[in-house]
Amino acid sequence: GIGFWYALRHLPFLEVKSISVSGNTAVPDSLILNHCNTYLGTNLFKVPKKSIHRELGKISRIKELKIKRQLLNKLKIEITERQGILYVKSYEGMLFPIDAEAVVLERYTPVYREDIPIYSSYYKNSQLKPGMKLAKPDLARILKTHLRIIQEAGDYLPIISEYYMIDDTINIIDARYGTRIIPGEDNFADQLRRYQFVQDNGNISRRSVVDLRYDNQVVVKAGNK
Repeated sequence: GIGFWYALRHLPFLEVKSISVSGNTAVPDSLILNHCNTYLGTNLFKVPKKSIHRELGKISRIKELKIKRQLLNKLKIEITERQGILYVKSYEGMLFPIDAEAVVLERYTPVYREDIPIYSSYYKNSQLKPGMKLAKPDLARILKTHLRIIQEAGDYLPIISEYYMIDDTINIIDARYGTRIIPGEDNFADQLRRYQFVQDNGNISRRSVVDLRYDNQVVVKAGNK
């Protein structure tokens, strides 16, 4: 009853002595613990889980989190992070990671650790704040295409270095050859298999444009067309 609950909240051996963090790869432990260490010495059942959720939820990299009390005196923070799938290159030339929902993610080191393609944009640095959700139609189309390639033709992801738009058309840059690929709308796995066959057997120049928008055809053009 009420008396038992009151007793639990005042027992000294239930005071938090350690806080552990798991599931995070990009967000530093120290950042999370800076928000939570204030609860060391607090009774385990007095720890305000909603307040911790609210504070940690402000970190753009955190998608979900669970806060668990572990008897007798431990607090566990389990993190699910947002994963970067594209870098948005700003007008000024800086790279900002975004996730599958176009949310701008924080970077915690000067090193670009995520090996993901770049989308060259006209966003300015000031428009790419962590936690912001980007909504430009061109980016939405490129994200949709990239997510479909992840689902349908994941083996080809390592060859994609960059996406950009020319004349309202999505272009993909092959990291190995500099070839510009124009994808169609359907069956990305088949498209990219045809592209790879042409690369392996077609003796095409490195800066060619390979148009995959035609059924069962690969149209190769000079790079300046």
